[in-house]
Parts: sequence; structure tokens; C-alpha cells
Amino acid sequence: MRSTSQRKQAAAPEASGDPAVARAVEAVGRRPAGRRLLLLSDFDGTLCEFRPAPESVYLDRARRDLLDALARRPGVTVGLVSGRRLEDLRARAGLEAPVYYAGLHGLEIAGAGASFVHERVAETRGLLQVLARALDAHLSALDGVRLENKDLSVAVHTRLASPAHRAEARRIVERVVGPHLARRTFRMLPGSAVIEILPNIPWTKGHAVRWIRADVERRHGPAWPVYLGDDVTDEDAFEAIGSSGLTIVVGDRESAAAMRLSGPPAVEAWLRSLTDLPL
Repeated sequence: MRSTSQRKQAAAPEASGDPAVARAVEAVGRRPAGRRLLLLSDFDGTLCEFRPAPESVYLDRARRDLLDALARRPGVTVGLVSGRRLEDLRARAGLEAPVYYAGLHGLEIAGAGASFVHERVAETRGLLQVLARALDAHLSALDGVRLENKDLSVAVHTRLASPAHRAEARRIVERVVGPHLARRTFRMLPGSAVIEILPNIPWTKGHAVRWIRADVERRHGPAWPVYLGDDVTDEDAFEAIGSSGLTIVVGDRESAAAMRLSGPPAVEAWLRSLTDLPL
């Protein structure tokens, strides 16, 4: 259960009449008639506040209830797109309504009767685990640096590290993984205080958005997509939607998104306001 201060923080944007929330709600209200609302969102940093340990992040109950309510509306489809593994994302979201889950930046997608795993996703698992052990041995001496082994990808988190240790962590990653980057076996994906090493497959969150949208339109007809995200990796999703829907960056970083919300509490206020719209 959230503390009183946490509940006040989450409600603040709505209570204060946050104009950014109001503009984003109005944009959804002006969507083209006859199109299904496809609501897609990143997870960490967008629906959930960042935590020092990624394993401590779970979707807040109020936000979970709002997403469940929206996903049950006849004219709405909801999906979550994340760098987390699909099953980890599903467990941390805890949603009961049928929604799409896209894990590993869209390399694996499931939910709402759909299933997709990129055919090349398992090719480099063995080599990646060798690299993960090597990275862990080198990074373990750096305070505030944490390695997360996702089996099919590896993430190096530096949110709690000093600038010096953050820079050293990047040097270690580049040294250990560099030869494999040169061979194009893996690719390195920088994010918000994280570096992720993934199989070098030309597939991004933008591809995941296009795949989910195509599946939704095959089932329900034309859709109007909305995508929310805080990370640089979400720019691919923004580009995939372009002017055909609504793109919302969460936080204060520079972005090509059309609109901006200040953080997860503002996203919660926006979701709550959407429940009052005739969707």
C-alpha cells in the first residue's frame, strides 16, 4: 500500500490541473472517429518510478486498476513495451485484462491471443552468457554498478554509480563487448542510466509497435495509436507512429514526441482522465 505522501504525489498533477495532462487528454478526445484506441506504453520510468534495484519495480495498484479498466473498454486495446523479459514484465504489471506485452524491446510479444518471438533471438544465448560472466567479474568492484542478466540480453545499470564509476563501467563494457560489436554479433543499446547488450537483430520498439498495430487492425479494423515512453529507446516507437497517432515523452529529456508529461504521477492522472472519455 502506498504511503499518504506517495498518494498525494500521484494525485498532484490532476489536482493542480496540470495543463500538459489536459492537453494530452484533449488530443485523445480529438482522435479520428471510427478508429480503435491503441494505448501503448513503456514500463520503467513511464508507468513506474525508477528504483535502485530493477527487481523492486512493480506497477502501482491504482495505475494497474486504471489500465485494467481501459483495457476492458470495447474500443480500446492496451499494450506494454519494455526492455524487460516478457514474463518479467507480465508479472510486474499484474494486469488482469487481456493486453499485449512486448519484451526485450519487442523481440518477444505475447498477449491478447497473439504470440511472436523473433526467429534469431536465441542464436547468441550461449555466447551472451559468457560475456555476462566476464562483465560481472570486472564490474563487481564498482560501487553503484549492477549487472542484470536477462538470459537473452544483459543490462548494466549505473543509476546509483558515481560519475567516475559510471564512466569506468562504460569503458569495461566497450572493452569486453567491443570485439563482438565489431563482428556485429551484438549491439549496444544505451538508455537512461543503463547500457544493454542485445543480439544484433534489426528490431526495435518501433518494430514492436508496428507489429502490435498490424495485429490489432487485423482483428478490429483501423486503430489510432498512442505511445508513452521516457527512454531514448522509445524514440523508435515515436518514429513508428509519427503523425498517425499521438506520441508522449515522459520526463524532461529532448524528444521528437508531440507531447510531454512530467513523470509517472502525471501519466496516472492522464490515465484517470481517459476513463471519463467516451472511448
